[in-house]
Amino acid sequence: MEITPVPQVAYSISRKVGNAVVRNRIRRRLRSVFADQLGQHQSAPISAAVVIVLPGARNRTFAELHDQVLELMKKVEKSTKAVS
Repeated sequence: MEITPVPQVAYSISRKVGNAVVRNRIRRRLRSVFADQLGQHQSAPISAAVVIVLPGARNRTFAELHDQVLELMKKVEKSTKAVS
């Protein structure tokens, strides 16, 4: 039985995005999206990542954030396949 490491994701959300309530809401949404996406992939293409959140994220719905993370994961998967 092989133990696969759980990918670590860090979030950088500046005050320009909004006050603490807004930043924490975005962080919670992103954690949920990444947990869902990384849970679906048995072999995650990343071991660690830093997500830099831009001020435009303040107006995004959960569904929009989810779609953007999906696109990001696809790009990462493509680039890791191209390298290997």
